[in-house]
Order: sequence, then C-alpha cells, then structure tokens
Amino acid sequence: MGCGFMEERLYMRSFPLYDRRLWLLAASCLLALVLGCLALPVDWALRAVMGGGYWFSFCTLGLWIWVIWDWIAHASNGFELRRALPLAPMALVLCVGLVWQAQETHGFKVLADESLLLGTSQGLHMDRQVGYPVRATDVQGPFQILQAVLDKRPFFYPFLVSLVHDLTGYRSTNPFWLNTLLSFVFLGGLYAVGCKVGGKKEGGVLLVLLAGGLPLLAQQATGGGFELLNLTLATGWWWLVMRYLESPDNRSQDALVLTSVLLASTRYESVLFLVPTALVLALAWWREGRVVFRWPTWVAPLLLLPMFWLNRAFSANHRLWEMQSLGADSPFALKYFTSNLGHALAYFFSFDGYQPNSPFLAFLGLLALPIFFLWGQRVLRACASADGTELGLVVGALGPLAVTGLMMIYFWGQFDHPVIHRLSLPTQLLMLVAIAAVTGKVLKLPQRGWSWLLALAIISLACWSLPVMAKNAYGRDYSPGVAMAWRREFLAQRPERDFLMLDRDSTFWITERVAATPVLQAMERKTGLIFHLRNHSFSAMYVFQTFDVEPETGVLKILPEDDLGPDFELEPITEKRVQTLRLSRFSRIVSIREGGEVVSRQDFIRPVPQGVMKPSEQEAAKRAYLDRWVKELP
Repeated sequence: MGCGFMEERLYMRSFPLYDRRLWLLAASCLLALVLGCLALPVDWALRAVMGGGYWFSFCTLGLWIWVIWDWIAHASNGFELRRALPLAPMALVLCVGLVWQAQETHGFKVLADESLLLGTSQGLHMDRQVGYPVRATDVQGPFQILQAVLDKRPFFYPFLVSLVHDLTGYRSTNPFWLNTLLSFVFLGGLYAVGCKVGGKKEGGVLLVLLAGGLPLLAQQATGGGFELLNLTLATGWWWLVMRYLESPDNRSQDALVLTSVLLASTRYESVLFLVPTALVLALAWWREGRVVFRWPTWVAPLLLLPMFWLNRAFSANHRLWEMQSLGADSPFALKYFTSNLGHALAYFFSFDGYQPNSPFLAFLGLLALPIFFLWGQRVLRACASADGTELGLVVGALGPLAVTGLMMIYFWGQFDHPVIHRLSLPTQLLMLVAIAAVTGKVLKLPQRGWSWLLALAIISLACWSLPVMAKNAYGRDYSPGVAMAWRREFLAQRPERDFLMLDRDSTFWITERVAATPVLQAMERKTGLIFHLRNHSFSAMYVFQTFDVEPETGVLKILPEDDLGPDFELEPITEKRVQTLRLSRFSRIVSIREGGEVVSRQDFIRPVPQGVMKPSEQEAAKRAYLDRWVKELP
C-alpha cells in the first residue's frame, strides 16, 4: 500500500505542467470558446455556419484522413491487412451486413431527420451552403434552390453524402448506400473492439452476432439518418482510446483527437465524447511524465467552431426543442428519469415484435453492466499502473455512459417511441462492450463458455431477430414513415416530374428535383399560384394532406397545418390509410378563388391569332415572363 502511494506521488510530481505545448493547447481551446461562443453575434454565427461550414468539414475530413494514413504508415506492426482482418471474420461481417440489407428496404426511417439531412446534402452539393431547401424551381433550365433554411442538426453526415453526390452524381438514394457501406465498417470495427476487449477472436465474433441480432441496426443500415455514422465513429474512437493508452505517441493521439472532433460534429450529444478524450490525454501525459503533442492536436479545437456557432442558434430558439409536442417545460430535468427508465426497460424487454430490440442482448447487457462498473472502479483506483487497454476500456466507457445519462433526463428520452428508438444505440454499444469485457477480462471464460455464448447468440438471431425483422411491425407502426413511402410511390408513377407539389414536408420533393413549396407559404402567396395556374407553368398542381377519421361519424378532419382553406377547389386523386383512423390524400388543385375572380385549370390552352413578333421582341417578352415567373413562385 505504501509503495503504491509513493508511486502515485512520483507520477503526480512528474505531470508536465511546465511544458509550453500544454499551454499552447489550452490557448487554442480558449480561442475556440471565445470565437465560438462570444465573439460573433447570433446572426453572424448563422452566416458563418451556412457559408463556411462546408469548408470546415472539408478541412477536418482531409486532416483526419492524412492523420490516419500517417499513423498506419508508421505503426510498428505495419497493420498487415491479413492479420488485422482474417478471412473468416470478414466473411462473418459480410454475412451479417447482407442479412440486414435483405431484411429491410432502403428508405427514410425517421421522417423529419432524414429528409432534412438529405436536403442539407443537396445544398452542400449544389451551392456549398449549409441548409435544407424549402423552395426550388427549374424554370430557367437547371434545378435551382430558391430558399434554404439552416438546420439545427450537425452537418458532418450531410457533408459526407454531398461528397457521394460529387463523386457519383446526385441521387436521392445516396444516403442509403452510404449507410450500407457504413454498416460493414461498423461491424468490422465492432469485431476489432471485441477482439481487443475479450482478449481473443471469439470476443469479436460474439459482438458481431449480438449486433447482427438487433433489428434497430438493420433499420439504420438501410435508412438515411446519421445514427450509423455516429455509432461507427464511437466504436472507432473507443478502439483508439485503448490503443493510445497502451502506447501513447503523437500519431495515435492525433488520430484519437481528430476522430473525437468528427464524432462531435455528427450528433448533438456526441460532443460529450470530448470530455473523456481530454481525460485520456491527461492520463496518458501523467503516466508518461511528458506531453505528447503535434500540430493537428493544437488545430483540433478550432475545427469545432461551426458546432459552437450552430449550438448558439439552437440555444437561442427554444421552439427547436419541440417541447410543445409533449407539453414539457424544460428539455432536461431529473423528473424525467423515472419515466424514461421505465420506457427503456419497456423497449429492451418487449416481446410483441413492435420494438426493434433484442431481449437476449438486453439480458446479457444488463447483467454485465454492474459487473463491468465494479471492475472498472478497481482499474481506475490503480490507474497509475493499470494496463493501458483496460484503462482505455474503462475511460472510453464514459462517453456512451454520459450519453445514456443525458437521454435519461431528456424530456423526449423514451426509448420505446418510434422516433426515439435510435437514441438507444450508444447505450446498446455500451452493453455490447461490457459483455465482452466481463466475459473476457472478469470471468475469463474458458473455450467451452465462449462456445455456449456463441451458440446462444446464433439461436437468438435465428429464432427471434430474423422473424421480427421479417414482420417489420416496428416500421409499419410509424405513420410518418408509411406516408413518406407512399410519397415515393406517387412520384414513381409520374417520372416526368414537371408538376408543383404543395406539402408541409416540401423538402422531400425538392430532394427529388420536383418544384415544391410548404402549404403555409403557398397560402400566403396565393396570387403567385393563380399566375402559374393560369399560365400552365406546371403540368399539374398537387397537394398532399393528412386527415383524422372521427370514429363515431366517419367524418374526415384535416390537420390544421395541411388546410389550404375554402378558396382552393381540390379534386381528390388517391388516398391511403397510414395509421388507424388516419389517412393521407393526394389532390389536384382545380381552381383558386381570389376576391371575386375564380381561376380554373384547363387541360389545354386554346390558341388565338396573334401578330408576328420580331426575335428581339420575343426575347424581351420571354425575359419579362421569366422574371415574373420567378417572383410569383409560391
């Protein structure tokens, strides 16, 4: 006991506070905080994000690629591909990833998030501006975004999608293919973490099988959201934490720090991973008695400026929290903890197929977590002399643990809600790693024990997960997702795409290169709609509306945000039930009333005799018409 105390005293005395590079890093962090939180007014911060966000992401990704490449090139083991990724695990990763693709269809899984992320990627691709489109047209030939709005969501994922657009051409399905690729990368990273934590390849195989049996991951692997990118980066970050504390050096440190920056730029709450990253650096320098430092680590805090600016805009507008939808009065509070914990247990142990869960994973995870935390306390108490991998494993757990704690006090942290399922993924990553740690480092299972666990994981995958994925009840229970799929069906039947769509979710249509405008804005610009209806600017004008069915009378009640008012005469085209007592309908605008005038749509314009115009007169008339055409857009 005395020797251990003296050893820790020696380490404390050797912490390199005198190193100028440490103070240089502190100055960089302080500069980032001042520029991000104090120096710019909110309006300027918004402009800085919209105009400079693309280039910040471009530089961050480029620097991260260089750092990773430099680290691999100088790694002592050379990172031989055959040793790092043997054929059998690669085949397992491929099979599990293909099962996900076979069981789910490509499409938006969470309506608001994914369509807006695609819209932001479209703006980054076309204009290098951060923001999702709300009005667009192709009147002058090329498709143009007329109005874009800055989204509250971090934009690193849309930036990656925009790169896919740049390299392969714009397609609204590109996010689905990016997530398909990320699903294989995630499974490969999870296998690497499982091998390192479990101490043998069976640990990696177990984690891949357990993850493969989680329907929520299959859903995200075929959707257009940023959850899988966030999970992939978190998995890689955790592996880098363990690798760095094993043998601290400047290249692995740069890789860790830049990965944490990308992670913080992917989801709101992932900024919490910056705290354990800083703790890891401090622990490594303390244990080594020296500062490990290169210029990428110094630059990293400044690369977070767009996230600081975006957060200022988000914090200034409390309506963006959407608390009114649930009647909440604060976004975070301890009073939500008990309720959210109950919802989490309802999600983890639901057996009706309406939750994309894995009860087997939840059972093992909740058994492993207390043991893992008790073992982790012992590792932290001996942090001066602890094994680097074990210390990195425990400190790395603080990231997903902090996110889990935040979700438990979040007003909308109900894991069993269709929109919120995905927020449980960091928690389930924590469970997965805890299972590998307990089996490999605490219990130190013999080979027979590993074999039994692997057999049970395969049985759970075959007997529970695959049937649940096949039924897909959890996907069909989410009415906005059903409505979005129906929009795609409607669009597929009209490949000419020369119509105008009025829809409160106008971004979806714009990402499909269809002229569109929100319903509310169309009502405010009724004169413009009349102009275009009279002049046959579009082959048709459609409106998408949603109705609730009164169960006693069967009367349809339109949602207020979809109501165009009595001045619009609509002709229903088709309708579909998207949920019990709720249906959606496509209608054609037949006529519009403005004052005493009624303008009706005609299938064909009747020609009238006219004089011959000179070419210059025709060109001038065309320019004047186009100018007014754009001004009158709804």
